[in-house]
Amino acid sequence: MSAAGRSRSRGPRGGDADTRGDILAAAAEVFGDEGYGAASMREIARRADVDPALIRHYFPSKRDLFVHAVRPVTADDPRVTALAGTPRDRLGEALLRLFLGVWDDPEMGKRLRAVLASIAAAGDLGQALADVMLRDILSRLVREDDAPLRAEACGSQLVGLAMARYVIGMPAVAHASADELVALYAPTLQRYIDGDIEAA
Repeated sequence: MSAAGRSRSRGPRGGDADTRGDILAAAAEVFGDEGYGAASMREIARRADVDPALIRHYFPSKRDLFVHAVRPVTADDPRVTALAGTPRDRLGEALLRLFLGVWDDPEMGKRLRAVLASIAAAGDLGQALADVMLRDILSRLVREDDAPLRAEACGSQLVGLAMARYVIGMPAVAHASADELVALYAPTLQRYIDGDIEAA
């Protein structure tokens, strides 16, 4: 259940209160509903049932809060751990299936569409979110030679797919099944992860 859906009491929070978690859940809702630019720290505090000043205790800036609130998975997420243990020759497919699963989740998909819209409106967010994506997932999967290029190539492929399928709604891509997309995109991701990327 989201933080906004929990029953909270006003006044001092108990010692077992997950204040940081409540703030993140409320922020995810507000950013998803309103986008980065229109979202206010006051509204986030209201939904989390905390004083606005308390948000600054955990997150020094709105951008920092946004990055933590909207990220779909974290480095210690069991899905990421499982991905890291996938046989190397199946990583392209496994990465894409994780990606599609996250985007196809109704709540998370809404949040991620807000992320892309916010990046378009506030470009400095893009680098912050890219850094998290590269650090927590992609850089851990790719071969060591040319690792930054490999990781960023994977990221560009996935972001392009997200834009075409979930934001712009290009018909063939938007209506393709996950298996069809895996057949189409996974070989390219696999080459970025572990194949030859030298110029011909």
